[in-house]
Formats: sequence, structure tokens, C-alpha cells
Amino acid sequence: MSTKPSVLAMTSHIKQIITRLVEAINFQLPGGRWQLFEFCDLWIVPEIIKHCAQATLTAQWTTRLPLLQRRAPAELAADAILAILETQDDESDNNEQTTWTVLDFCSGAGGPTPAIEATVNQRQTARGKPPITFQLSDLHPHLSAWQELSARSPNLSFIPYPVDASNPPSNPNPNDNGKVLHLFSLSLHHFPDSATRRILARTLETSSAFAILELQSRDLISTLVMMLEPFLLLLSTIFWFPRSSVHLLLTYGLPVLPLLHGWDGFVSCLRTRTFTETMGLVGKGEGRHEDWVFGCERRLHTWPLGYMNVVFGKKVAAVDK
Repeated sequence: MSTKPSVLAMTSHIKQIITRLVEAINFQLPGGRWQLFEFCDLWIVPEIIKHCAQATLTAQWTTRLPLLQRRAPAELAADAILAILETQDDESDNNEQTTWTVLDFCSGAGGPTPAIEATVNQRQTARGKPPITFQLSDLHPHLSAWQELSARSPNLSFIPYPVDASNPPSNPNPNDNGKVLHLFSLSLHHFPDSATRRILARTLETSSAFAILELQSRDLISTLVMMLEPFLLLLSTIFWFPRSSVHLLLTYGLPVLPLLHGWDGFVSCLRTRTFTETMGLVGKGEGRHEDWVFGCERRLHTWPLGYMNVVFGKKVAAVDK
């Protein structure tokens, strides 16, 4: 009767040791941030390839890899968002629950947000709390995909007109007087520093909280993991998209998607900002934004190498000094 628990405990201990060893050899890449280019950002890349690449990325967010992942990354993202919202002060009335809208930027065809919304609101319901509204937005709205996704959940909607992340709506949900969290899932690293500075400035003006989610870092381990990305797609695409002739052709016939994801993932590592760099763009070191608190955390999504990095900010009445 005691054999199985002891084996599980030993396995967990070994995993912890390996994780610590991997972390011990990891280091930040020298030379600062590189903007470079990603294929999915280029107008010359056909839309069908971009669509397949986005679908593959969504599958990576929402599908758990056996043995390597205890939970899908989208579930960890839901944990991070709930943690931010639950610790946020309700300054209006402590006897009433705050209503929240999560405004997702650069949503593409939907990305992980529908899965995050489902997980968040399942937990809200289980705790007897009101649902949280999620809204998709993009500079180039993907209306057909969004209409299909929003039809599946009463708590998922979209903004049908173009939304510039540097000029967001001050009230994305006119029927609700609650608070707004700005969400950037694997998107903010695409912008150069000048644009990111504007985006963050407007975020602090028009929201009560924000979360920046990245599945990679600008370090040795992340770049090594991205070199394995083509092999992951070769192993997984047949299970993720068994009935998609386009995915199968662009993976096994012409390995366009594995090579594209490998390059774009590698560049994403080089583009990703550290917490200190992000705070520099916010202007935290300049004595501003005293009504905000900022933080960062890491969550292991793929053992033993892959971490989700969460940079967040929360607006408060006063900050302890």
C-alpha cells in the first residue's frame, strides 16, 4: 500500500533536483534585447501559413504534453490572472464584489484567451463569485473566428472594430462600471521599446491592472528549448490536427511550420524583456506611478525547462513605503 506513494515522492524529489540543476546552469543572454523579425509579423507570409501557425501556438497553450506538463499553460495563465484580481483592493465598497473585465490585446484568431476564460469562470462559479468578462481585441479584428468563440460562452465577447494597444478604449464594456485588466498574452515582445512605452503608459491610464504573459525568457535555457521546437511539432501535429490536410502538409510534406515556429520562437526569446527592462519603460524608477504596485513571477509550464513569466501591475489607493 505504501509503495506507490514512496515512488511518487522519490520521482518528485528527483524532478526537483533536476530542475535545480537546470536553473544552476541557466543565465541571461548578454548583449541586451534584439528586435529582429518574426515570420508571422511579415506581410509577405501567406495568411494560410499565419493561420496555421497561430492555431499551432494556441494548441501549445491549451494542450497538456504528457509527462512534461502537469497542466496546460493556459491553466497556469488563469491562475496568474485570478491571483492578480483576488489581491486587488476593492476601494469602492468592501461589502460588494468588484466586477472585472479582462481586455485581451492582439488576440489574433483567439489564442489562449477562450481557454483562460473558461478556466477562470469555472473557478469563479465553484467559489460562488460572479463571472469575469473577457473581451478579444486586435488592430485587425478576426471577426469570423471571434463570433464562433464567443457563441460558446456568455462571458466571452469581442470588440468588432480595430483596437490599437497604444490607444485602448477607456471603458471596453459600457454596460459595466467595474474594473478593467489589460492582458498581453505572448504579444508585448512584438513591439519595439518606443511603442511598448506608449502602450504601458496608456495601460496605466485606462486600467486597474495588467498582466504580461510570456512563455519564454531571454536566457540560455529558453533559447535551447526553442531549438527543439521543430521536433516538438513533428511529434505533436499529427495528434493536434489529425484532420487538417494543410497542417499535415506544412509539417510533414513541406516542413514550413516547424522551421517557422523554430525561428519565431528563438526570436521571441531575444525580444522578451526582463522585469527590470519593463519597469524602465513604465518609468517606475522616475518616482511616478505611486498608486501602482508591480511585480513578476515564474511558473513552470514544461518540466524541467519551460517557464511562464508573468509581469503584472495593480492600481491601489496607497503603497506602503
